Amino acid sequence: MKYLIVFLSFLAVNQCNEKNKETHFINGDAPGVLNGMRVYLNDIDENGRTIVVDTSIVMEEKFYFDKKEELNTEEIRLITLDGSQGNFLLLIQNDHVAVRLKKDSLFDSEVVGSKSNEDLKLFKKRQSTYATNSRKYRDERAAAIRSGDQALATTITNQWTAAENEFRDYATQMVTSHNSSVMAPMILGELLSSKMLDEKKSRSIYTNFDPQVKESVMAKRIDTYLQKAESVVVGAKAPDFEGASPEGEIIRLSEVLGKVTLIDFWASWCGPCRRENPNVVSAYNKYHDKGFNILSVSLDRKGGEKAWKDAIIKDKMDWNHVSRLQYFGPLAKLYNVNAIPATFLLDENGIIIATNLRGQELHRKLEELLRES
Repeated sequence: MKYLIVFLSFLAVNQCNEKNKETHFINGDAPGVLNGMRVYLNDIDENGRTIVVDTSIVMEEKFYFDKKEELNTEEIRLITLDGSQGNFLLLIQNDHVAVRLKKDSLFDSEVVGSKSNEDLKLFKKRQSTYATNSRKYRDERAAAIRSGDQALATTITNQWTAAENEFRDYATQMVTSHNSSVMAPMILGELLSSKMLDEKKSRSIYTNFDPQVKESVMAKRIDTYLQKAESVVVGAKAPDFEGASPEGEIIRLSEVLGKVTLIDFWASWCGPCRRENPNVVSAYNKYHDKGFNILSVSLDRKGGEKAWKDAIIKDKMDWNHVSRLQYFGPLAKLYNVNAIPATFLLDENGIIIATNLRGQELHRKLEELLRES
């Protein structure tokens, strides 16, 4: 009788374990991971930070997470592991999924259980191939330029452009064909940040997302970004702002508008900005008497006040300047500036009429606008 009781108890425990295994939300394999190591299931908050929502302990190279709530739509989760770098991204809703972690490369881990995750895996593989090829094109072009072979450099540039266009078209198709999946805003965000898609095209794609997808953290961040971008497009009223001049005087944009005004985001440490400055100086000297004003906004960092002032003098930038010495801080964010130089050309009413004009393009536009002056 004693052995029968023991056997029945063993059977009951195993039946319970089998039942739990079936109802685990995420079942995981962790080959090579020692007992006691922790695996973390992470969510992403509205600021893009990861927050731990559940923890599991590896035993005999296995781990699991149970479901905490019913999800109304597909969501992104990140899995991290003690002692391993990076994370593994997966898409979840209410269906069971199985994960196999690769402790030496979490990014390359595998998940089975949903078509979205299979499609995401294919996208990530294609994206990785494109990134590898881009690095190859970059290095080959640099070598061609160093050797003085401009024809070869041009050929490589054309090949690189073709590869970029091909990947952009593929990624865009992935977004539009998965507009009911949170994968769509995730990929769209990458296309936006890499400048493969502009804001206008991105907004038209975003508009077709399913309503539930638009409620995701990733989609809301894209919407916020696009709203900021749309506030500084051609035809929009330039947001007013103020800042301190090198002498400490407060200067407001609306108070220094001319017939035509250039807002020029730059910094003393920015090589491309400094190389463009002589062209801007030439334009100012030629057209200022006809009503052309400039308000330069420096994105120098805290502690960079002297470098900012010295650069103004050295580059002979004899016009209005402001800075808050906050790098890509509030003023840059107000104009959705994430790279410099960045310029906005305004009419006398502060309406944006052109952006990012360089070299002779700036001169031609000023000649057109101030021809009658």
